[in-house]
Amino acid sequence: MGFKEKVSSGKFLITAEIAPPRGTDWGGIVNSISPLKGKVDAFNITDCQRSMVRMSALSMGKILLDKGYEPILQLTCRDRNRIALQSDLLGAYALGIENLCLMTGDFTTLGDQPEAKPVFDLDSVQLIELATTLNSGKLLNGKELKGSPSFFIGAVFNPFSGPYRLQVLKLKKKIEAGAKFIQTQPVYDEKVAKEVSELVSSFGAVPLIGLLPIKSLKMANFIKRLNPSSVPDSLVSALEKVKDPARYGWEYTLDLARSISEFGRGVHFMLVGKPQELANFIDELNGKGEG
Repeated sequence: MGFKEKVSSGKFLITAEIAPPRGTDWGGIVNSISPLKGKVDAFNITDCQRSMVRMSALSMGKILLDKGYEPILQLTCRDRNRIALQSDLLGAYALGIENLCLMTGDFTTLGDQPEAKPVFDLDSVQLIELATTLNSGKLLNGKELKGSPSFFIGAVFNPFSGPYRLQVLKLKKKIEAGAKFIQTQPVYDEKVAKEVSELVSSFGAVPLIGLLPIKSLKMANFIKRLNPSSVPDSLVSALEKVKDPARYGWEYTLDLARSISEFGRGVHFMLVGKPQELANFIDELNGKGEG
């Protein structure tokens, strides 16, 4: 059963995010996620996240596909105009990649090559519309395709970026444009996770709540500076007191995932650093763990 079918089945979904290498050696990445094979429903392949050069997400997606993993290709508007976007999407489908997570992308000044010229010919809503148009058998200019894709389209939502009302409006537009699943930015509060799950579901898409384990007090404060309302003060206070913040942050994330499994449709683990522990946790959720 593929990712699209799992979404339709009502199964509690678990996706995870990996970054392609900064170079050509991809073997270590594939080996590191081997404990998650058959457990994680699909793997997001990031598209030069934070505007830093890495192997193309499309290439890494094909590698994962050949190794028996189901990829979700992330594609941003930052580096490509509409010609390149359509070309890459058609090529991805021809290589067997069907799942997409489409987004605007970080601005180039945030990366390690700030002199790079941004493109942003389209925004995220328009990119979703583009993929939907390709699914209909046409290019964006209306010309007929010789063989059309059947993409399963997803998008992202940041519940902490203001004004919140505008973020909700953009979310609604993404779903109306063709997004079938929504992966959120990291959430650290059960109440927020429930509210976001209900919001996304009310618009007709499947919510996957983003989870990013906090490794240190410094990391928590950094995230809090970016999104002041995202990290609860209680979590920061706890991290100040514990002897092993990384362990506490990981267990906190797993506890939150357990809670979300009681009311939500799925979770999205971002940049997982403990694949075997995540595999054990997935077994627990599926009722396969010991005890």
